[in-house]
Amino acid sequence: MTKLNRLAIAAGAASALGALAVAGKDVNASIGGRPDGDRLERVRRSPRYRAGAFHNTHRGTSSMPTNQRDVLRRFRDSADTRKPKQPIPVVSAARPPATTGLHVTWFGHASALVELDGVRLLLDPVWGDRCSPSRHVGPKRLHAVAVPLSGLGHLDAVVISHDHYDHLDMDTVKALADQTEAVFLVPLGVGAHLDAWGVPADRVRECDWEDGHDVGGVRVMAVEAQHFSGRGLRRDGTLWASWVLSGPSGRVFFSGDTGYFPEYGRIGADHGPFDVSLMAVGAYDPAWRDIHLDPEEAVTATLELRGGLLMPIHWCTFVLAPHPWAEPVERLLVAAATHGVPVAVPRVGERVDVSQPPGLDAWWELA
Repeated sequence: MTKLNRLAIAAGAASALGALAVAGKDVNASIGGRPDGDRLERVRRSPRYRAGAFHNTHRGTSSMPTNQRDVLRRFRDSADTRKPKQPIPVVSAARPPATTGLHVTWFGHASALVELDGVRLLLDPVWGDRCSPSRHVGPKRLHAVAVPLSGLGHLDAVVISHDHYDHLDMDTVKALADQTEAVFLVPLGVGAHLDAWGVPADRVRECDWEDGHDVGGVRVMAVEAQHFSGRGLRRDGTLWASWVLSGPSGRVFFSGDTGYFPEYGRIGADHGPFDVSLMAVGAYDPAWRDIHLDPEEAVTATLELRGGLLMPIHWCTFVLAPHPWAEPVERLLVAAATHGVPVAVPRVGERVDVSQPPGLDAWWELA
């Protein structure tokens, strides 16, 4: 081997190590922070927190089941059906803000913009190419971003359901903190991640279940969900939540990520009825019954909530479970028709006037 070859190999190795170091730094940053100081004291005062972790009211455990062998087998068996064969249609036309009424724009997975009485609230925004701590590996987006963050216009608040990567994205949060003056409404402990990413403390509001804040005349309240949390190796050090958005023109229920549990009737009695419910319907599996709704459970929960128009979320954008990619909405429509629940299934980026929802056009059958 010549000296020139040895130098070339050494240079290549140094470059690769440098790239790995940068990637490792990005991963560490994306994991976020841990609650400490006054934030940790507030976490510890929550009735949901004991023995160093948050807990669900039901099902006894809050963490992902540990035995995933059957899930992996189902992933292998469903390789040909988990992704669409054709591009997923996206609506990217610019539109002015809605100054009155209640409108919802779904941007894929759990990301949505709610415009209520002129107040604009962005829910679980994930604009990254992957829902992962790494920009290079992890579940990759199946469709284009409908609107760049810079094209969203004025935002009054960003609402986060919990700290999993498909609901809380570091790069998206940092961009929104820089480009907008929105406040961030998050469950207890999640503010530690935002602190680590440079979001000013005076723009972060942390909520336990049944806590809320007023944003421009709209009440935004965290309510109970059944899930778990964690970035990196630690689990359940931050809380998870669904959210209720209430204004003069209507009420919105946003499930975030949750399994079915016997509290939806109470939530509906306390905070409903709702004009529209954004309900998770995808990423289900028999092994995950406690932590993810399936389509039929989403319909049942909507009925118990008195949830009004059902808009399915938590599907279409990332492959997170072994079911066929469009199965969530197909099963949902059957269950909703059986129980008389109205459903709107907008295209990614399509704005829905909740008072005049669009008819079904089965766009997913084209993808």
